[in-house]
Amino acid sequence: MHSAKIAVLAVSLLAMAGNAGALDLSSICCDGGYEYRHPSSWEIEQQRLRDALAAAQKENGVLSSRTGDLERQLADRNRELASAQSSATDLQRQLADRDQQLAALRTSSADASQLASQLSVANSEKDVLAASLAASQAQVVALKAGSGDKDKLAAALAAAHQRNRELELQLAAAGSQASSVQAGMSDKDKLAAELVASNDRTVKLEKQLADRDKELAALRGELSAEMAKLTVAQRGLIRALRPEIEQGNITVDLNNERLRINLASSMLFGSGEDQLKPAGVDALKRVGAVLKDYPEYKVIVDGHTDNRPIRSTLKKRFPTNKELSTARAANGVTALEAGGISADYITSAGYADTKPVAPNTTNEGRQKNRRVEVSVTPKS
Repeated sequence: MHSAKIAVLAVSLLAMAGNAGALDLSSICCDGGYEYRHPSSWEIEQQRLRDALAAAQKENGVLSSRTGDLERQLADRNRELASAQSSATDLQRQLADRDQQLAALRTSSADASQLASQLSVANSEKDVLAASLAASQAQVVALKAGSGDKDKLAAALAAAHQRNRELELQLAAAGSQASSVQAGMSDKDKLAAELVASNDRTVKLEKQLADRDKELAALRGELSAEMAKLTVAQRGLIRALRPEIEQGNITVDLNNERLRINLASSMLFGSGEDQLKPAGVDALKRVGAVLKDYPEYKVIVDGHTDNRPIRSTLKKRFPTNKELSTARAANGVTALEAGGISADYITSAGYADTKPVAPNTTNEGRQKNRRVEVSVTPKS
C-alpha cells in the first residue's frame, strides 16, 4: 500500500515537472535591479509532493525493515513450532512407553495379588497340617501312656513266670527230700499251693494284658477316626470363612479332639451390644452350614469379655459382664441354628472375664479377650 502511495506521488511530481515552463509573469517582480518572483501554486504543490515522497520513502524503508524483522520472527516461530511438534512427538512416545509400563505394572500387580492369595491358601493349609500334627502328637502321647501300662503288665507277667520257675525248682527240691523228712511233706504241699496260686495269677495277668492290647487297638482306631472327621470339618470351615480368617477376625484350631472357632467380638458386636452385626450373623451362619453335616458332635458356644466393668446406661440391661457374655453367646446360638445346626446338640454359656487368653492390662490384650468361641467335640 505504501509502495502504491509512493508511485502516485512520483507520477504527480512528473506531471508537475512537465508544466514547469508555463510561468506566471505576473508573479515576477523587480527590486533594485534584481528580479524575483513568488512561487506559484504548482511549485508549492510540487514541493509538498516532494516532501511527501521523501516521507513516504522513509516510511517505506521503516516498513521494509519492520517487514524483515517480522519475517525473521515468523521464521523463528516456525522453528520453535517445529521444535515443539518434535517435543510433542517425543512426549507422545514417552507417554506410550509409560502406558506400556503401567500395563505391565498392572499385570504384575494382578500376578502379585494372585500369588498373595495362593500364599494365603498355602498358609491356611499349612495351619491345618500343623494342627493335624499336634493332634497326632497328642495321640502318640496317649498311646505311649497306654503302652506304659502294657509294659507294667508285661513286667508283672515276666515276674510271675520267674516266680513259677523258682517255685517249681523249690518243689522239685522238696520232692527229693519227701521220703526222709515228714515235715518236708507239709512244705511241699505249701509250695504246691503257692504254685497253683501263682499260675492263677499268671493267667489273670495274661488276660489283663490281652484286654489292654484290645483297648489300645480300639483307642488307636477311635482317635484316628475322630481326628479324620474333625480335620475335614476344619478344612470346610477354613474355606467358608477365608475372608474373615485372612483379615484376622476368625481363627480355626484343632487340638486334642476339639475343633475351636474363635470369633473376634469387634466383628460380631458393637461396643456394649449383644445383638449381632450383619457381618457377624453371616459368618456364624456359614459356620452352622458346615457343622450341620456333623450331627455326631456337640457344639458349645461360649461368650467372653474383658475385665472392664459395665458403665452408664448399659448397667440397666447388663448389670455385669456375666449377663453381657451370656446374651452374646445365646445370640450366637441363634445365628448358628439359622445356618442349619439342630438345637438338640448346641448349648451356650457366658464366662465374662474369667477365662482370658491375654492380659487385660493392654488394649490389645483386652481386644483378644472380647470374643465368642464355638467348640466342636465328640458326644460323650
